[in-house]
Amino acid sequence: MSTPTQAKSDPTGRPGERQGQRPAALFFRAARRRVLAVVLAVGATIHRWLRRYRPYRVLRIELSGTLPEGPHALRLRDFGRRSSAPDLLTLLATLRSAREDPELALVVLDVHGIEAGWGTIQSVRRALLAVAAAGKPVWAYLTQPGTRDYYLASAASRVLLAPAGIFDVTGLASEVVFVKGALDKLGIEAQLARAGRFKAAAEPFTRTDMSPEHRAMAEQLLDDLYEQLVADVAAARATTADAVRAAFTEGPLLAREAVRRGLVDEVAYPDQLRRSVEERCGERAVIELASYRRRRAWATRRAALDAPTVGILAVSGVIGGEELPGSRSRTTSWRGFRRELEAMAEDASLAGIVIRVDSPGGSGLASDLMWREVLQARTRKPVLVSMGDVAASGGYYLAAGADHVTAEPATLTGSIGVLAGKPVLRGLYDQLGVTKELVVRGNAGRHSDYVPLDEENLGRLRSEAEAFYAEFVGKVASGRGLTAAAVESVAEGRVWTGRQAMARGLVDALGGIEETLAEMRRRLGVSAESRLALMRRPRERALWRSVAQLASRDALSDVLALVTPILRGERVLAVVPFVLRFVADGAEATRSESARAVMALAGAGDLGSPAPTWLRASRSLVHSTLAWSAARRAGPLVF
Repeated sequence: MSTPTQAKSDPTGRPGERQGQRPAALFFRAARRRVLAVVLAVGATIHRWLRRYRPYRVLRIELSGTLPEGPHALRLRDFGRRSSAPDLLTLLATLRSAREDPELALVVLDVHGIEAGWGTIQSVRRALLAVAAAGKPVWAYLTQPGTRDYYLASAASRVLLAPAGIFDVTGLASEVVFVKGALDKLGIEAQLARAGRFKAAAEPFTRTDMSPEHRAMAEQLLDDLYEQLVADVAAARATTADAVRAAFTEGPLLAREAVRRGLVDEVAYPDQLRRSVEERCGERAVIELASYRRRRAWATRRAALDAPTVGILAVSGVIGGEELPGSRSRTTSWRGFRRELEAMAEDASLAGIVIRVDSPGGSGLASDLMWREVLQARTRKPVLVSMGDVAASGGYYLAAGADHVTAEPATLTGSIGVLAGKPVLRGLYDQLGVTKELVVRGNAGRHSDYVPLDEENLGRLRSEAEAFYAEFVGKVASGRGLTAAAVESVAEGRVWTGRQAMARGLVDALGGIEETLAEMRRRLGVSAESRLALMRRPRERALWRSVAQLASRDALSDVLALVTPILRGERVLAVVPFVLRFVADGAEATRSESARAVMALAGAGDLGSPAPTWLRASRSLVHSTLAWSAARRAGPLVF
């Protein structure tokens, strides 16, 4: 088995040692930076003189939706809005800038309808706590918060709630959708083999309830996530964990009851909040997030000139061999990953690479090929992994090849196990009046969806799964510096929170992108206070190739998404169990999950007629133009 040239424990990992740079190139790069610094200084002076900006004291940020890893796809209904929720990296970079901005005195959050995962929320909470620790209070306004809304807002110095709002914070719950009964009625049989007792991804197709191992894993995950939620809220609100648990158990609460229990500071209408801000900071002191980023753009660009540049590559959604044409789900193809990672490894302007993983896995073959690309890139420069909400199974597989792995305490990771199989559709064909006849040479009939596998071929399927599982365990052991027996004890498809994974040696540190960049500074040999500029990959698509992508949140479509790679000929899948879908809460969850799932399955995608092709293309063009323009005006990301 191949191992990287640079040992995992090497604390330096300097790009000059892994990837030599000629003196002439260094000289010209330094000269270019000096020239650009002068140009930026002159440009900033002229810009301030021409625009004559009014002073600001308060930064207002509206937070809602998913807070995705990459920039939002703008929608036509967003036109004319003064602000919209940013993507995660942009938000974190802005909060980093805010805590160092001498002109800023207060941050006001409007939090509603948060649908982000727990790892994402923890990253934002930590950034908000850092802003408050820098002497800039954070106020959060809630109308009818669910658990996610409140968990994020609880990091604020002051939490306000609408007087008529319901404090709908009731804890956590998870649910699993089992489709075996529906498949039986349709005449579909799922012939699946798994390697790992806890590899529960097959159970929605083969059972109508949880296995004991599946339930034990779900209970263990929920216990740890709930403990983190309660502890973080209790610490932020200066109360006890027992008091928080009691409030969640007795919820939903009326607004004034939430105040009495100390979970909210006061009830207020938006105009009362506005008057409080004006009394503290002045009448015309508020600036919106997008305007703030543009105002700070010159300073950001100047800081980026003197900062080492680090490439950040996103691995999000299902991992596959190819991108699925017309897919509504986020996907990462190994070919696209290889292309981007090779370009970053060869780019002399990049000091290091951060791979941001937010993926439940997917194709076993694609995950293995991506793991190999990570090893190759490590021979050129440091490659660190930062885990998002989910980095499990195939997502963990590729992460195990990196120099260093960071996970949020609530990240769902591990799931070291595999699944192999195929659907048999003969019963469905019979109901539809469709028949097939096969003429076979060799054993090619095993791939047909009309012929079930016999015992011999089922044995071969199990052997394929077990062989890949052994490879998986061996590569994790090599990458993590563990014995195969130690990995086996935490494998078998079991999912862990980031905190649990840290205790078991599956990750190196807890934290988000800022903590990963702190490790990058250490490996580059620069001071802990120095800034790093981020270059995101993959870059924005060309306008003529852009396609609006909508991530599905449907329970049933999450389960049925597993069928797609099998139908496309995937041999072995490394996917996380579907127990990891949490029940929606709060006032925003108004549409029936079942209705959305049925419409998605029928191909409508939404409760309405699909837009014509020309309209979708026009929207895509407009959205891409706006996204490109906004990114150019706001400047680079600097941490």
